[in-house]
This record gives sequence, C-alpha cells and structure tokens, in this order.
Amino acid sequence: MPDFTAVRRDSLVRYLSRHIAGEVRFDDTSRRLYATDASLYQVEPLGVVVPKTPDDLTAAVQIAAELQVPITARGGGTSLSGQSIGPGIVLDCSKYLHHVGEVDVTGRRVRVQPGVVLDHLNRAVGKYGLQFGPDVATASRATLGGMIGNNSAGARSVVYGKTVDHVRSLTAVLSDGTATAFGPLTATEYQRKLELRTREGEVYRTTAAVVEECADEIDRRFPKIIRQVSGYNLAALANGRRQPAGAGSSHQPADDGRSPQTLVPLLVGSEGTLAVMAEAELALVPRPKYRGLLVPHFETLQAALDAVAACLEQGPSAVELLDRMLIDLAREQRSLRRHMAAIQGRPAALLMVEFSGDTEAEVSHQVEKLSRRLQEVPGMTVAVAAVDPALRDPVWDLRRASMPLLYGLPGDRKPVTFVEDCAVAPERMPEFAARFRDLLHRHGTDGSFYGHASVGCLHIRPLLNLHDPADVRTMRAITEDVTDLVLSFSGSLSGEHGDGMVRSEWNRKMFGPVVYEAFRRVKRAFDPDNVLNPGKVVDGPAMEENFRVPPGAVVPDPPTVFDYSAQGGFFKSVELCNGNGACRKTHGGAMCPSYRATREEKDTTRARANALRLALVGTGGGEVGQGQGHGHGRGHGKSPIAERWIHEVMDLCLSCKACKAECPSNVDVAKLKAEYLQAYYARRPRPLGHLLVKNIDELSPLGARWARLTNWLSRRRFARGLLEALAGIDRRRSLPELHRDHLRAWFARRAGSVSDRRVLLLDDCFTTYQEPHIGRAAVEVLERAGCEVELAGVCCGRAMISKGFLTEARAMARKGVARLAAAAAAGVPILGLEPSCILTLADEWPELVPGPEAKAVAAVAEPVEAWVARQVRDNGLSLEVPRRPGKVLLHPHCHQRALIGPDGSADALRLAGADVTVLDAGCCGMAGAFGYEKGHYDVSVAIANLELVPALKADPDAAVVATGTSCRHQIKDLTGRVALHPIELLASGGR
Repeated sequence: MPDFTAVRRDSLVRYLSRHIAGEVRFDDTSRRLYATDASLYQVEPLGVVVPKTPDDLTAAVQIAAELQVPITARGGGTSLSGQSIGPGIVLDCSKYLHHVGEVDVTGRRVRVQPGVVLDHLNRAVGKYGLQFGPDVATASRATLGGMIGNNSAGARSVVYGKTVDHVRSLTAVLSDGTATAFGPLTATEYQRKLELRTREGEVYRTTAAVVEECADEIDRRFPKIIRQVSGYNLAALANGRRQPAGAGSSHQPADDGRSPQTLVPLLVGSEGTLAVMAEAELALVPRPKYRGLLVPHFETLQAALDAVAACLEQGPSAVELLDRMLIDLAREQRSLRRHMAAIQGRPAALLMVEFSGDTEAEVSHQVEKLSRRLQEVPGMTVAVAAVDPALRDPVWDLRRASMPLLYGLPGDRKPVTFVEDCAVAPERMPEFAARFRDLLHRHGTDGSFYGHASVGCLHIRPLLNLHDPADVRTMRAITEDVTDLVLSFSGSLSGEHGDGMVRSEWNRKMFGPVVYEAFRRVKRAFDPDNVLNPGKVVDGPAMEENFRVPPGAVVPDPPTVFDYSAQGGFFKSVELCNGNGACRKTHGGAMCPSYRATREEKDTTRARANALRLALVGTGGGEVGQGQGHGHGRGHGKSPIAERWIHEVMDLCLSCKACKAECPSNVDVAKLKAEYLQAYYARRPRPLGHLLVKNIDELSPLGARWARLTNWLSRRRFARGLLEALAGIDRRRSLPELHRDHLRAWFARRAGSVSDRRVLLLDDCFTTYQEPHIGRAAVEVLERAGCEVELAGVCCGRAMISKGFLTEARAMARKGVARLAAAAAAGVPILGLEPSCILTLADEWPELVPGPEAKAVAAVAEPVEAWVARQVRDNGLSLEVPRRPGKVLLHPHCHQRALIGPDGSADALRLAGADVTVLDAGCCGMAGAFGYEKGHYDVSVAIANLELVPALKADPDAAVVATGTSCRHQIKDLTGRVALHPIELLASGGR
C-alpha cells in the first residue's frame, strides 16, 4: 500500500522545483539540521526552500497556501524562543537574498532584503557615517528579516528604541501569495485599502475594527514601557498613536509623517505569523564618532541595580549589567579571558555604562562625571574608565558573548531560556530583580542576571536540568509565578526575544481574554488557513512540548578514545552547542571557514554538533551523560554516531579549532570530528588518501631517501593523474618538495653546543623533511641564545588525529609522553616550529593519555619563537637578532590563534625591528591534508580568497610571515609570494 504522506511530499517537491529558481531541499539531512534554532525546541520540517529571488518567496508562499502546508520564514536561526522552526516548509533567505540597496544618504534610508546580516548592513552604510539603530548581540549573524520579525532592540535601545522605530515600509507576501506593500498612507489611500475586496482589504478592515472595539482594553493591558514585544503590536494602532515603546528613549520615530493607519508596526514583531517579509525600507541614524565606557564594580547585585538610576541621570547610550556567574565563566573561557582587562578582582556584579558623542573629550568628560557621581553610591568598589578602544571593545565583546557563554557552565543544571526576557520600568527594576531572585530560591534554584539595565530588561535564566522531569515541572511552576510577578509590575514577559514556542501560551494570561481574542482575529484576517508559522503568538503549544531532548530520555555516550570527563561525557560535550549561531559570522577570527565559503547551514559548527546530538538522542540505551566517555576505543557493536548522513555534515570541517576558542560555549568540533571519523571507519574501509596521511611519519623518510625521484614524479602529469585517481590528491595542488639532506640528517652530523640551558626541539615531519631550512634556523637561533639543543625524536600524531586514527594516535602519544616525561618533569622546554604539531602535545595528548605526565609535557610545549621572545622579555635572555625593518604581515596558524594566540610570534618578529601587522584574515583554507584533497580543493581555495589573499594583495611590498607550513604552502600556490617562518627572521632577518 503506498505511503500517502511520502506521495504528498514528493508532489510538493516537484511543484516547488518547477516554480522556484532557488534550492528545494526535502532530504533527511536538511530537515534534521533545520529542526532547531537557538531555543530549547526541535521540530523537524517537511522540507527547506532556499529562495534565490523575491519571486521565489512569493511562489513558495502561494504553493504552501494552495496545498495547506505551514511555512516558517527563518533568519539566521538565532531565535531563543523557537520562532524560526516549524513543521512545514522552512524558508532560508540568508544564502541569496542578502542585497543592500542604494543608500539614500540625505534621507537616511536604505532598502534591504530579508537575508541581510546586521553587521553587513552597518559596514555598507558605515562609509556614509550611518548605521542601523538597534544593535543586537547577535549582530554578526542576525538577519534584518529576523530582526523585523522579532522587533529586536539591543543594548542601546534607551537611545534608539526597537526595530519598529526604524522600519519605514515593508514589502511582504500575504498568506494567499500576494506581494503587498505596507507603509505610510494618507487618509484617502487608507480608505481605498478598506474598500479592497482582497486579502489585503480584509486585513485593513479587521485591524481597524479590532482597534476601535478594543481600544480601551488595549490601552489598559499593554505595558507602558520601552521594551515590550509580546503579542501583536495593537497598541501602535490604537487611538491613532504609536506604542509607547519609544517613550523614554531619545530616538524619534522613523518618519514623523507616518499615518496612524500604517500596518507596519503590526507586522514588525509578528514573528512571521502574519506575512513573509520580502523587502524593507529602513531608517538609518548617524553613527557616533566616539564611544566610551565606565565599568563600575559592585559588592552585590542589588547595589549594581540600585546604581542604575544614577547612571541614567547622565544620559548614557547604554547601561548593561553582568553578574558574577558570567564574569567567572569568562575568566575560564580561553578566548574571553583576554577580554578581562577592564575587570578588577571578582565583583558580584558590574555595569557597563556607555556614552557616545562627537568628540573624545566630550565622551571622556561624561565618563569622568559619572565616575564622580558614583562615588556617592553605596556598594561600588571601583569604577574603571574604558575610553580607549583597546580596553573598551574587548569588555563590550564580553557582554555580547554572555548568552552562549552561560552554556559552558559545568554541571547538570544549566541557565535555561524561558523567563529570561522580562521587562519592567527601569525605576522598579531593583525591586523586581530582588523578588525574582527570592522566587527562584523558593523553587530551589538560582539564576544568572545580566542584560539591558537601562531599559529594565534583564535576562534572568534559572538554573535547571531539563533532562529531569522534576525540573521541567519546576520550569512551569516558575513561569506561573514569574507571570504573576510581571503583571504586578505592569511589565512585559518579553522585552525583545519574542513569544515563539516558549511564551505564546502565556499571552492569554498576560493580555487578558479580550486582547488575546483580538490577536486571534488579526491572525485569522491575515492568515485564515493558519499556514504562516502556526503556533506562535496565538494558539501556541505548551512550553514543555517539542524539547530537543525529551525529559527523562535515555541518551548513551558512545565508545570514545578522547577523554571527555571535563565536560561530563561525550553527549554533554556535544550539548555545549545551544545553536546561538556564532559560527555563522563571516568576518573576524576564523570560525567557521567552510560556512564562510559555502553559506550552507550544514557547514556550520552548530550543524555538526546538532548532527551528533540527533544521532545520540535517536539511539537510547543509557542514562543521559552517565559515561565518562573515555577509554573505549573499540566498543562492542556499531557506535551510535557512526551514521553515514553525518559524514556529509562533517566533510567540510577543516578541524581548525576556531570553534574551541571563538564559540563562547567552547564547542570543540575538531575533537568531535576526529571521534566521529574513528567511529565511522571502525567498520568501513579507509580511502587510500587517509592511509597516506596516517603514515606520513613513515613515508616521509622513505620519500626523502629518494628525494630526487620523488620530487621529479610529483611534477609529472601522469603521476599526478594516477595519484588523484587512487588517493584523491587533487592534481591542481602543488606537492611539497622532500629533502634528502633533511633536518635529522643535518643535525646528526654536527657537533652542536653544550650548555646548562637545555631545550628539546620537536622535529616534526613537515619541518624535518619538507622545510629543513626552518629547523636549521631554529637551531642556529637557540644556540646563539646559549641553549643546548636536542631533537625530541617523537611524532605528535597530528596527521592521524586529523583523519580519526585515534587508537593509533593514542599509542603514539603514549610513546611520546614516555620519552619526554623526564625532561618535562625537569622543566626542560619542548619547543616546536609547526604550530599544529607542538600544540598537539599541549591540547590532544592530555586527552588521549590523561595523567600527570601528559600534563607536564603539555605545560612545557610551546612554539619556539614565542619562547625566545618571552625569554628575552622576561628572563633577560641575551640574543643578537639581525635587524629587519619594514612592514611584516603575520598570518597565524588557526590552531595557534585558537589555543594560545599570535602574540608570541608577533613579539618575536618585533625583536628584529619589524613593523608587525597581525592579519585578521580568517583561515588559509589549507588545513593540512584538506587542501590537497580532490573533494576539498575548490573549497580550500575559496576560503583563502575570502580574506587572506585579498589582504596580501592589498600590501604587495610587505614581507609575509606565516607560522604554519600549510599556510605558507597555500600562500605560495595562490599568490606566488614566499612566506617565511618567524624563526627565519630571527636567524637571518629573512634574507
């Protein structure tokens, strides 16, 4: 008997494919990866449509309406409330519909498509001294379509209000598939709209009737505060006035001539339930020329909240709150700990008070004035001025990272997003927060407190374990009490995150039956068949439905080789990813290089974590997170993560480790991928290319012995064709030359020096056989510095790890630790030239062979040039360095950037008198074997061409230094320029 669901789905796919120029994806992998966003929830869609043109949007909605299939418009998938997931068709506009129109500089206007990312918009209009007012923490990946759907605000809403205050007009697709323009109307135009016998006319008539009939109740039930985004924005239409969201902010509405009949304020914040945005005209604001922060520290959270009123007296552009939980977590996070310069000691809470102005002197005066004022405030311990961008920007970035940072909190209980968006009048916020904390204590828990103190919107996340059914019941009980508390303060349950799946069911209670029924009437007028993002704002499901992991579910930890005890097991390591989408940023740092090249959701860090989680949750068989996840290299039976579909998701991961540092939750996908490959190939044959990579430590000396023949063959077309056919090594990629007179051979025949300053030099395979001149330069520099150099004589196993040969890598690590343990215990430095190799000793070895000896080895492992620079700076090491004046562009290896940073290499170059610019140009795209492989070569080149190659071309006369052998190879292949290793400049000035 035919599966009629499958038949219907196949018909829908054919229908969509005939009418849409973009991509129609109803495959299982796409459906799984679009089933989640940054919320607690998971709803697998019927399929995904990636529209390429505005006509695609219209066609998709028309088809969905005709076939009665729900449709959900998705922005960057960063929704905390579940707005961007649904059971029907998910529209992803971020890949193609991201055009920024011509900027009207005089009128301060710009038109955008829904997939435009906020940071991209601000870069486009910034050259005119303009910006979009609302500035959400997720600006690096939040789309304007999502911000309009959510009525987003951000940290500076005390000045700029919310998104609704900046949307001039909209083009939106109604539920019948008609593209409709919404904007300011004259009285005559409005009357004509009322007379239309179309869906558009029905919308205007119904909203007019609802507002007229319910005006008094709307006025009574809607909170009179800046931050209110729950429900439909009927208050903006009632009595011919705007919602008082702008009241209290210094920003004026986007257009003073807007008619009260415009429906734009109703559509903004409607979460895609009334129409699908196709284009928006936005109002822009002047970009402040200068910003500065004052960061007052407080003995208690209550003292910080009490001080907000004094801060607001001075007219700041933002007042943000951070509590001790976040400050402590930031100190433990490997990338954010470098952002703590403005934070002294361990305060219970701090405020970030920002001032903006036209001159630096003006801003500095405001900062100083507030600092003096706060000396009178009880509980303040110190106030740090951060006007210099070098001090100001890192601490502001720390605030932006707050939400995902919380998911790194150890233990079963995590800060949970469900009552995290309450807003009250700022003057009542101290009392509200105190009563909120008392409420949490009554329910046997506590929470993190941070957020937008200037407008009374605090993001308070209770600590709960939603895998535990008892805590799920506590979640509902807390919400019952919190809604009562919010109503007693005439506040809002949502100040910016919206209703979605977590709060929609509470709208009846928050607004009362009359206004709630008005919401439902508006929804029916716009969407009588309930196809547009159903279950959001009105008629929502219970907040406990559709969790990613059902409460009480049993989720096994698979057999693993790496140690995951620090995270509480493999599953909990995967669950560090909450879906916040920081991996979708396209500028700054390196995460995530494959997504930057393809703009595909499946190529994000979160997709890889989601894939592993889905595989584990679908298996059953053990208590959640009970296993320590270590030492089971070859378990019985097939590993639950060894699924074929996951291979497609993992395939373009470069194992760059950027996520380990740049994701505030510290999701280590490079480690997870290696574990996946170990499991996947446990019962499958390995490609020949994998075996070549695995055995590079044995093949390299063999190739070096016959270097002349090996190098000759590597340049012959027939040999490259054969290598491509058999091992998948792309013939377009040049191969490195091997040297018969390699580093070990050279070192063995020389006398060397004797000194009481002993160091071990890690003679990795790449330096030893491919670039021995770099090894010789290192020995020269170290001996010139008075060191006795020995070769470590071990292989790190980096190549094995990259291909998931983890049991073999563990055996190699054991041998290496045994060989180096005595020297490490004596404090002998172990210095490396190839960052990926020396940092394998520091990062992977302690997790492959846990124990004090591996930790001791890790503690003394360091890049050679960084060690030299530090010894000169801190320990008085005497070293004569040839002068190399002039500009030097330094491109750090991704592992170095993620784990230790590039400062050591830059300091070493400055010893030679170089003018060093550390490039923030992403990943080079090579990633060891990745850039050689036929299936990856094009992506590898595309990644390099995004930022690195343009950065080098922009400065053709500068010397280029790259710490990684793969980076140097890519630079030579794509630009023709020879990049040096830092140690070469110290040895000979780069000559």
